[in-house]
Amino acid sequence: MINTKYLINELTGRGRRSAINIGLVAFVTCVLVCITLLTGALERAFHAPLSDIGANITVQKAGDVPEQMAGPVLPCSVAPISAEQSVVIASLPGIQSISRAVLFWDFSDDAFQIVVGMQANDPAGPALLRTAITAGRMLSPEDTSMALAETVWAQQAKLHIGEQVQIGGFPFTIVGLVDASQISRIGTANLYIPLAQAQKIVAAAPGVAEVHFFGAEDSNLLFIKADRDKTEEIAATIKALLGEKISVSTPNSFKKLLGSLFTLTQRFSGIISGMVFLLALLLIVRNSAAAIRERTKEIGTMKAVGWTGADIRGQLLAENFLYIVLGTVLGLILGGIAAWGLSHITIAIPIPWDMAPKPHFLPGGEEQLFRQVRLQMEPGLQLLILTCMAPLLLGLTTVWTASRAITKLQTSEVFRYE
Repeated sequence: MINTKYLINELTGRGRRSAINIGLVAFVTCVLVCITLLTGALERAFHAPLSDIGANITVQKAGDVPEQMAGPVLPCSVAPISAEQSVVIASLPGIQSISRAVLFWDFSDDAFQIVVGMQANDPAGPALLRTAITAGRMLSPEDTSMALAETVWAQQAKLHIGEQVQIGGFPFTIVGLVDASQISRIGTANLYIPLAQAQKIVAAAPGVAEVHFFGAEDSNLLFIKADRDKTEEIAATIKALLGEKISVSTPNSFKKLLGSLFTLTQRFSGIISGMVFLLALLLIVRNSAAAIRERTKEIGTMKAVGWTGADIRGQLLAENFLYIVLGTVLGLILGGIAAWGLSHITIAIPIPWDMAPKPHFLPGGEEQLFRQVRLQMEPGLQLLILTCMAPLLLGLTTVWTASRAITKLQTSEVFRYE
């Protein structure tokens, strides 16, 4: 039976030892919480640019540009992807949906504009701009010769809803304004038109035909929603199917752009956590074993007055159980405060020029685009089990092993320590 008064006296009377034991458990718990939450937050941050457009894979193809920039042309990063290739990709196991788009540059005598053709009811890609309409309405599947204009660009061009704009020599009526900054800059443009009309314009453009064959049902941007656990496997399959010039972007692509620091942090987070945990565990083991050895005389006296081995083990376990519980609670509080602080950090994820092409020779053409992502700390059941159960079980196992050896002490040996 546990002697509660004795337990409290040990906790308060040996303040230095108690503080060290509780502090060690708090330290390892806090570190595990911070590293686990930070790793999860970084993983979600890497997914953000593609999640914004409802996809986890994008597919493009590198190509050439014509010698003269006039009329509709394709940027070098978005060569045609045939309708047949799109069908093959859509049939791959693990792919949930595939959304096609056509991105092109339109040069006229007095203006330049980036245009994207899309299907208004697509589950991914520029169609998700339906949530970012600032005025007017979204395109509908039945629309022809209708366009959305990006808000800032429309203000600079002094265009309003109901007015017409020339795209590839054809008139389009602006039916809505959209704030493209609300999603990633991937596949965004100045103007958005129905996919079928964008395909028609590009297929007939002399500047495109000069370097590419573009069929009436082809596209040059694919936004794919796939099973998360199969993303990298699908990306590798697409590259193998379509050849070297294919560019397949996944969340891992953004990890590489952020450099080695973020990659190492995520890759070795488990190792770092394990090393910290083992170091703290060794210190706990050493401290607990030393504390029990120091109490050899005390334990012998307890046996002399009638305490059994089971009673002594139970008392020692209760003491260390209390240390571990208090340390774990303190560590969770400190870890929560640290995680709250980390959640206010914003990281800038660069968007490659290939995914948001703009002519280099125009003002701002070489500007690096970023997706600002705030770290989101989301604790889960796995973290709770790791931070609560592991220190508890390992700590109590250590104390149990050490106390068994001590409680084998014979009563007559008490006098050796007087």
